[in-house]
Parts: sequence; structure tokens; C-alpha cells
Amino acid sequence: MELPLKSIALTIVIVTVLTWAWRVLNWVWLRPKKLEKFLRQQGLKGNSYRLLFGDLKENSIELKEAKARPLSLDDNIAIRVNPFLHKLVNDYGM
Repeated sequence: MELPLKSIALTIVIVTVLTWAWRVLNWVWLRPKKLEKFLRQQGLKGNSYRLLFGDLKENSIELKEAKARPLSLDDNIAIRVNPFLHKLVNDYGM
């Protein structure tokens, strides 16, 4: 009687873990890639989806470069405040 109880419990645990893994995979990878595909079909350009950090590396590099350049009083402040967003708007439009 004890063997079937253990196998039922193991089956429930396996099904629960697989369901959780599928939901995480869908949330982290499948849904963003599907959304990216739909947006590209509608003609919207942009950077492709990258897992976990996305554009964080490029954003920090451009921010360091922008802060390294001198800023005069008649310069456009938007380039200094958020250079990555400024680059995206210039590359892909608004």
C-alpha cells in the first residue's frame, strides 16, 4: 500500500515542477519572442529580445561615454541624460 502512495506523491511533484518550469519558460522566453515577432510583422523595428539583461550593457556604456564628454550650456541635455534612448529614437524613429 505504501508503494503506490509514494509513486502518486512523486507523480504530483513531477507534474508540479514541470508545470512551473513551463510557466517560467513561457514568461521569460516564449512570450517576449512572440511579442517581438508580432511587432516586427507590424513594421516596428528595434533591438531583438535578449534574456535577463537586455540592453543594459549598451545603456551603461553610452551613459559613461555621454558623461565623459564636456557639456556646454547651449548643448542638448537629452543626449546627456539618457543617451541610449536618444540613440534608439534616432535609429528607429518615434
